[in-house]
Amino acid sequence: MKLYQSYISVVIALIAFSNAQAQVEEESELNGGTITVVKPYDPTISDAFKVKSTPSVNDTTKVKKKPVTYSIFSVPVASTFTPAKGKLSRRKAPKRAKFFDNYARLGVGNYVNILGEFAGNFEIDRDSDVGVFFNHNSSQGGIDDIAFDDDFSDTSLDISYGKRNRDSNWGITAGGRYQTANWYGVAPVALSSVPTGIEVDAGTSYLTIGLSGKAQFFDSVLEKVEVGLSNISSGNDGSETRVRLQPQLAFEVLEEEIALGVEVDYLTGSFDTQGSLPAPDAYSYLNIGANPSINLYGDKYKVELGARLNYITDSENSESNFYVYPDINASYILMEEKVIAYTVIGGGLDMNTLQNFADENVFIAPAITVAPTNRQVDAQLGIKGKLSSNFGYKLYGGYSLEENRYFYTKDNNAIFTGIGVERPSYNYANTFATQYGDLNTLTFGGSASVDLNTQFNLTLNTQFMSYDVTNGDDFDNVASQLPTFTADIVGNYDINDKWNIGTTLYFVGERDVFRIGNTTATETLDSFIDLNLDINYKINPKLTAFLRGHNLTGGNYQYYLDYPVQNLQILGGAVYKFDF
Repeated sequence: MKLYQSYISVVIALIAFSNAQAQVEEESELNGGTITVVKPYDPTISDAFKVKSTPSVNDTTKVKKKPVTYSIFSVPVASTFTPAKGKLSRRKAPKRAKFFDNYARLGVGNYVNILGEFAGNFEIDRDSDVGVFFNHNSSQGGIDDIAFDDDFSDTSLDISYGKRNRDSNWGITAGGRYQTANWYGVAPVALSSVPTGIEVDAGTSYLTIGLSGKAQFFDSVLEKVEVGLSNISSGNDGSETRVRLQPQLAFEVLEEEIALGVEVDYLTGSFDTQGSLPAPDAYSYLNIGANPSINLYGDKYKVELGARLNYITDSENSESNFYVYPDINASYILMEEKVIAYTVIGGGLDMNTLQNFADENVFIAPAITVAPTNRQVDAQLGIKGKLSSNFGYKLYGGYSLEENRYFYTKDNNAIFTGIGVERPSYNYANTFATQYGDLNTLTFGGSASVDLNTQFNLTLNTQFMSYDVTNGDDFDNVASQLPTFTADIVGNYDINDKWNIGTTLYFVGERDVFRIGNTTATETLDSFIDLNLDINYKINPKLTAFLRGHNLTGGNYQYYLDYPVQNLQILGGAVYKFDF
């Protein structure tokens, strides 16, 4: 009952206050007076219980409401204005570039250089497709003042199949590659031994076949796995087979990301034909490795702590070794985006292969020494960042220590003593051998990139190297064929929707090269600049014409000792893009 009475008392108090406030406002408006509120009324629950009766209004001044009348004076106005109906304004969307699944490229140039490419993608169903890629690059040669032919060719074909589903993606690739070249780099001291009036076939070749597969798994401890099988054989009865298995695992321990990479790498090869510098007839290595790592993150830092462990066996020499290397990647933000300090401290066991040597220097001898390199330390410290939205940079210094590192040394006219036997084409001081020593390298470098807009970008890279070779007494501890300075500039400019121009400029500093054979010597190759231009004109969305200029400034410089390259090269052709 008391609660009910209290409720009535509160309601009465609020009504009384509202009537009083309304009357004050009315007087203020009509009489032009000013009311000053010293303290606004702020009722509480306890105040309501003090009200014992309904308050009465004791107003000494009664003001009558003044009547207010309104009148409208309406005058008709003649108007000829007719408002137009509003229309919805729409922004014209930019025209999207048309992308095609396939393309074919064909180009022809001087030295009878021929370039051919084809890339095709065939969709089998929604989740699977087949890809085909073909590449051919050849030349009939024509370099002046050389003893043998200098034609070459490089042809490859890859066919792949890919499958995608909710839990994983996987694919397999089968391919082949055929390379041909000539040992035309005869040393000056051996030119007198080249027969006159007789054509010497100085050709060499390599055939590679391979099968590889890759699978990626989602929401699984096994993140991905890669497998590969390849074989390379030379025209001089050299052969090499390699089998690789590389699973990658990822999981969490105490809310920390842990990664574990595993590698099984088997390499075996043999040579039936020896060059001027004897090499082992066969080699066989089994490398088993593991790469655990943990990722640590903070507001300003990121650290990947890891290690590489390798156990390798040399079956031919009945030897085995165990190696442990650091694997650390760290970065710290000094100034947001502008200055980021970073360091990389690593190492590893590099499996040198006949395939890698043939790709890097096709002028190697029929038989070479193939052995792994123990990269004990490979460290880099530097800063990088973006000073503005269109300018990035990187400055660094590095140090590496490699044990049993390979060097290319040049044959220097070994004596041929065969009687009544045709002299082999690789016995004219025209091949390279691989010899091994320990290499310490100190590196300083930098790079800068400029992207003024989507139409223009430019990148500059430079590197200074200082070498110290030990345990290479057979070649006088010379860092043979290694440059002390390199630089390159790569640029691209879209002039308009039709025209595009790209350029690359390479600078390679001087290189010392060691000659082996009857007499030994160290020669220095001159530095060179190689400028290349690539001009493209889009005739229509499907057809583009191109014109390329290679070695516009270098002349017949020598990258490898005694092997001058082709001079100014011009190649033109077209690219056709299409869908099946």
